[in-house]
Amino acid sequence: MSQPPGSGMPPQSGGMSYPPRRSPETGSGLIRKVRQRWRRPKTSPQPTLDALAAFDERSERLRLVDAMPVKKLSEADRRYMLRLIKITVLVCVVGQRIALPLGGFPISLPLVATYAFVVLARLRGGVRYNRVRSELFIASAALILLATYLAGFTDNTSISVNSVLLLLIIYIPWIFCISTQFRELFVPVARFYTQIMLVAATIGVFQLGSQYAGVWVYEDYLLKWLPENFLVQDYNVSYQLAWNDPTTKANAFVFLEPSFLCQYLALALVIALLIRAPAWQPALLGLGMASTLSGTGIILLVISIGLMVIVAPNRIRPAYVLAGAVGLAIVFATPAATILLDRRDETSQQGSSGYIRFVQPYTEVADGLGKEVTRLFVGAGPGSADRLLTSFRSGGDAVVYTIAPKLAFEYGLVAMVVFVAFLMVSVYRGPPIPVLPTAMLIMIFFLSGSLLQPHTVALAWLLTSVWGPPVTVGVSDALAAVMRRDRDQAAV
Repeated sequence: MSQPPGSGMPPQSGGMSYPPRRSPETGSGLIRKVRQRWRRPKTSPQPTLDALAAFDERSERLRLVDAMPVKKLSEADRRYMLRLIKITVLVCVVGQRIALPLGGFPISLPLVATYAFVVLARLRGGVRYNRVRSELFIASAALILLATYLAGFTDNTSISVNSVLLLLIIYIPWIFCISTQFRELFVPVARFYTQIMLVAATIGVFQLGSQYAGVWVYEDYLLKWLPENFLVQDYNVSYQLAWNDPTTKANAFVFLEPSFLCQYLALALVIALLIRAPAWQPALLGLGMASTLSGTGIILLVISIGLMVIVAPNRIRPAYVLAGAVGLAIVFATPAATILLDRRDETSQQGSSGYIRFVQPYTEVADGLGKEVTRLFVGAGPGSADRLLTSFRSGGDAVVYTIAPKLAFEYGLVAMVVFVAFLMVSVYRGPPIPVLPTAMLIMIFFLSGSLLQPHTVALAWLLTSVWGPPVTVGVSDALAAVMRRDRDQAAV
């Protein structure tokens, strides 16, 4: 069918139409056709080897800008998406202790909010799938399922079906990204997250300060107001300093542990510096971190600021340095300073919080994998880390098996490498801002033990991964191009 003159549309071929795309270099002219369907007819344009050999997601030539005709963005659409993302972030932060009882398998509220966000955002064209991530996720999921199947034959242990299903369900949303026209919403969302954590920091400072002043005794109001079956179990929500010291670390009432509050506050402090928030905000966030009497957030903050000095020194304003000095002076004038300083060498003390978080998981997993050679390839099965290794459930130390060691022990080294690659690609091809992706990876890989923690995984996705641009060219395209080249050479 012919096109009207001056329409700028190429003639249709093979029953498919392709919208024009402007050249990023010249601003005019057609540079390629973008397919609108999943399967290509033989007559449609195919990706060339030269383009795939130089594949780079940062190249606008291979990014999906118009996989489908982009709907004209209205102010109503923008408000809808911004409101939807803010609500989801809020639920993931303040609703992390809440679970919806479903028989004997409660579902975390942040996990429900994540899926609701994907569905509602898709209705407005707010999210699109990322092909590269989809292929990595499918590959890692296939390896995990295969390892689970083989582990049943090679290891005399029971397989936790719930564990492997929860793992796959939690990470399915990571294959989606915000549509290109909504990526500008990152800064308002980042500012909103900082505001949430400013409130949490204020509550945390009140919790610890009022206990030291003797005007308030810690009480878990959420446990008092909600039925126990609506709360997530097996976390140290109320963490006293010692058996003879009733002072309880701050958790802002809604956080599963004081260490989570400390890490979330550190993340908010990094974001506040990156988006150039007023100096009083990082100072308050820092005081909130001190009220948790936890060291994990401090580790995250020190590494992030050090990285910021190297890659984004212009983000550190003199006012921030002054605010940091004032905050440290306040902390050192309180009893919290002595408690925090006493934790400096925890990683070398067996049984301490630092040792069972940063040392013991890796030594135990290495020993467990060495006991049977087959575990190196297929693992010991889903949920086996808590059954076969020293853990709180077996009467030993409360070891925190973070993402990499837990994946390696339960599903083998091959599945672990592919799944970790999926996470790293998703996070680093995420927000248009430096330092934050690295800070988030440090948090989920080393500090929070968050392989099966929906609230932390969901927050990592909402603040990093979801902001990556959708990509259409993936590994399957590269393989198809290689096969076409070999076929053409054989025909010659």
